[in-house]
Amino acid sequence: MRRLRGKKIGMIFQDPLTSLNPLLTVGEQLIETIQEHLNLHKQEAQARAVGALEEVGIPAAAARIDSYPHEFSGGMRQRVVIALALCAGPDLIIADEPTTALDVSVQAQIIALLKRLCRERGVAVMLVTHDMGVIAEAADRIAVMYAGRLAELGPVRDVITRAKHPYTSGLMASTPLASQGQKRLRQIPGSMPRLDNLPVGCAFSPRCEFAQEKCRNDPSPRIEENAAGVACWFPLSSGASQKVTA
Repeated sequence: MRRLRGKKIGMIFQDPLTSLNPLLTVGEQLIETIQEHLNLHKQEAQARAVGALEEVGIPAAAARIDSYPHEFSGGMRQRVVIALALCAGPDLIIADEPTTALDVSVQAQIIALLKRLCRERGVAVMLVTHDMGVIAEAADRIAVMYAGRLAELGPVRDVITRAKHPYTSGLMASTPLASQGQKRLRQIPGSMPRLDNLPVGCAFSPRCEFAQEKCRNDPSPRIEENAAGVACWFPLSSGASQKVTA
């Protein structure tokens, strides 16, 4: 697993302050990661670390490489974490709520930076988030999950504008829009079930206003691998045929 983590799969955590070691400079952490996965001398690793900081937009990177995490702002720390995730040349980046701890303007910068770096490097990103605005801005495909199972899967534009699963529809309806002013938001009733005590049928059925007897007795259909579809017996809209299996 150590050969995969960092080299094949990079990770960007939610809070950059707690994901960086406060006792080591950012340079030491970058150099350690680079030397762990790439066969480079320390001088070569340091040059690569400086280049990584420059690539993510850290000003005066050659001087700031000897700074500690607490000497950076929140946005700059997240840039350092992105540099750490990319420095060994992984094929996949898993980004766990990478913008939650940042204000809106810095959030937009970080999303734009991630998109640019991944496009230039040919790296795939799996973005884990509850922020539908970030999803709409950053993602190509979306997988909506509920109680540990796929509820809906497909291209972002299709899922956001034509949600077929009641849970996806509820998520979209609970997102405030500036154009709606003070219009009251829709709330999904109830609460998430315990994963060790899931309902017999569809996990979402106790909270679903459209649930029928079949939903309460039969587990929802599964979405086929690599297919777009919805795991619901009674999708909200007709649209294209769903590729599902019971």
